[in-house]
Amino acid sequence: MADLIREGKILHWGISEADESIIRKAHRVCPLACIQNRYSMMARWYESLFPVLEELGIGYVAFSPLANGILTGAYRAGETYAADDYRSRMPQYSPEAFEANRKLFEVLNQLARQKEATPAQISLAWMLCKKPYIVPIPGSRKAERIQENAGAAEIRLTGEEVAAIDQSLNSMEMSGVYGGAKILDK
Repeated sequence: MADLIREGKILHWGISEADESIIRKAHRVCPLACIQNRYSMMARWYESLFPVLEELGIGYVAFSPLANGILTGAYRAGETYAADDYRSRMPQYSPEAFEANRKLFEVLNQLARQKEATPAQISLAWMLCKKPYIVPIPGSRKAERIQENAGAAEIRLTGEEVAAIDQSLNSMEMSGVYGGAKILDK
């Protein structure tokens, strides 16, 4: 990558799904511009990387910031999905996970009402207001979802509101989330 930068073929580079040791090793060889790791209200285990990212001046590109769509508020418990629909295989879409995550959905819906926004916008605004170097990249298939997601940039959450959301999230046991999150097996 350093050679490609010197040759002018690329300007920046980053790595995905990296932990602190990999970030430090890669950055020593060729300074990283960013990492791309999973991050959402349901997947917060990489928050432990924030200090090293700040120390090294590295950005965070957050993939799946809406937890594969579950944080949009568009889906309900009991819905069934065709075998070829990715949601049929995602643990957060199981009926048990919906019930276990009810508190999270209630917090999102309450904030959405207060801010005259959607749950998706609140989820993204929380992330945008959390750290200035976080850039969420929600996947969207419809133009109206892209516009909705872009509207999150207009929502301002105070430091106190972000801290209150974090405190609420810290008190929740999430279900159906994979990776480093707490998972409830029922």
